[in-house]
Amino acid sequence: MRNVSRKSKVLTVSGGKGGTGKTFTAVNLAVEMSNRLSAKSKRGSLKAGNRVLLFDADYHLSNAHLFLGVKLAPCLDRFLKDPHSLPEYITSSDYGVDLISFGGDEKFINPIDISINSEVLDELRKLETLYDWIIIDTGAGLTQIILRQIIMADYSLLVTNPEPTAMIDCYKMIKFISREDQQFKYIEIALNKVQTFEEGFVNYKKIEEILAQFQVPVQIHFAGVVYRDDKLFNRSLLHGIPVVSAGGNTHMKESFNYIWDTLLKASFSKKIESFFERIFLG
Repeated sequence: MRNVSRKSKVLTVSGGKGGTGKTFTAVNLAVEMSNRLSAKSKRGSLKAGNRVLLFDADYHLSNAHLFLGVKLAPCLDRFLKDPHSLPEYITSSDYGVDLISFGGDEKFINPIDISINSEVLDELRKLETLYDWIIIDTGAGLTQIILRQIIMADYSLLVTNPEPTAMIDCYKMIKFISREDQQFKYIEIALNKVQTFEEGFVNYKKIEEILAQFQVPVQIHFAGVVYRDDKLFNRSLLHGIPVVSAGGNTHMKESFNYIWDTLLKASFSKKIESFFERIFLG
């Protein structure tokens, strides 16, 4: 598979502490991108069959399936034993998004302990040739492998909210990313759980000011907001319907469209042969 060029663009969606809304954001961004690709395909701008893969990389708390209305099929432990079984664990949703939940057995206490061999990497590389977009919903917290996922992705989005602990974690994540790779210069920030666009921007500026105060050499950019709507969130979780696919939620759909428009303007595609190879082998 080394000679096959990478087709997929990779977006990582991270959030530091749990509860920032990164999974909710990742799911709806995935569905919205699928909608965009389908629309372009119908107009003849792209070939039919463009697809999006959502990669739920939370090793113990996978829950992206709940927002897509599909059953959880955690595959990490089985995949490592039999790499060729990976296609069995790709679940297709009704929203143009395929899902892999990369959860595992409790015996995998730390994903850094995972043993990656050439067969495993070959199967992961195949995914990069099959999908137009791979969206990585990273685990909570900050491990070495999450840092690599953020650094090696074509597009990186941090999701935070106005809660002080979430804002502090966002700053810490950016600081650690900068220390891990001094060449890493750019990341997008989305504010979740806000009532207005202005509230999101004000809180984004606070993060920007802290980074400037402590001279963290990473440029951040305001990607947009995800509005707080507890009723819609709970309905999406209960019925397994992404909010961008539920009728009448124009404010939510507009917010995810805005984030995509902002991300795509950045156009920082990495010139690497394989995303998965770089995160596991360095």
